[in-house]
Amino acid sequence: MFVRVQTFGTDNAADFAPASTAATNLATVTTVVNGLNTAKAGQKPGRDTSKEVLLDAIRLDLQNITRTAAAIDQTTPGFADSFRPPAQFNPNALLTTADKFIQQLTAQPALVAQFVAHEMPANFVAALQADRAAYGTDTTQRETKREAGVGNTATIGTLIAQGMKAVTTLDAIMHNKYASQPAKMAAWLTAAHIERDAQRGTTPTPPPATPHP
Repeated sequence: MFVRVQTFGTDNAADFAPASTAATNLATVTTVVNGLNTAKAGQKPGRDTSKEVLLDAIRLDLQNITRTAAAIDQTTPGFADSFRPPAQFNPNALLTTADKFIQQLTAQPALVAQFVAHEMPANFVAALQADRAAYGTDTTQRETKREAGVGNTATIGTLIAQGMKAVTTLDAIMHNKYASQPAKMAAWLTAAHIERDAQRGTTPTPPPATPHP
């Protein structure tokens, strides 16, 4: 409806003085249309890496570490005790285990050397840290986008209220302006009409001359 009113105003701009109340309210409608387009775009989150993919990367890191620790344990009994696989493979268990391994390995470089001696990449601890950080960053970004979406939803409500106020004022003006011009009055009523979904079990009623939110 706002877009139709905007178009009507553009088509009939010559009928109103630039600083008139009508022109001012038509400008408000244009501002509302632009604001709604921006806010609606902000409600749509961008493409995120799947949380399952990020968790799978951590799971593979842990699997490599625990498998190698079990091999080392054959010649160094008790070594694998510090690198037990998670009891479950849910997100919390995987993240808790990853944090534990990172803490142990960064605090004891000698342990890292034993893994590397068994052909683990020299940067395997850094790789685990990066995968763990990626999951945390993804979660934070998702929450940030959710909050932004909520903010944009609130903005949309405010813009709609502003737009409806402007259209209500314009409706009164157009009835006065085009009282003797049936064609333009009909065009205005079409522009300012708000479509509503028909409800089951009810009989649709004709739209009022003055739009309501």
